[in-house]
Amino acid sequence: MADFVIEARKRKEYEQFTCRIEADLLEKIREIVTENNLQSVNEFINECLRFSIENLKIKSDNEGK
Repeated sequence: MADFVIEARKRKEYEQFTCRIEADLLEKIREIVTENNLQSVNEFINECLRFSIENLKIKSDNEGK
C-alpha cells in the first residue's frame, strides 16, 4: 500500500457538509493533528479522503470465494 504523506495545498473551494464521526475516531484524528502540528482537522480529513479514494480497490462479488 502507498504511504500516506500530507503536503500543504493551495486554498480550495469548500462546501460545508455534516456527517457523524464516531467519538473515539474523532479524538484520534484530533490527536494526530495536534501531535503532528498539521493545519487543521478539516484539512487532515480531506487528505485522508483523497488518499482513500485514490487508493480504493473494490472487490467484485466473485473475488474471495
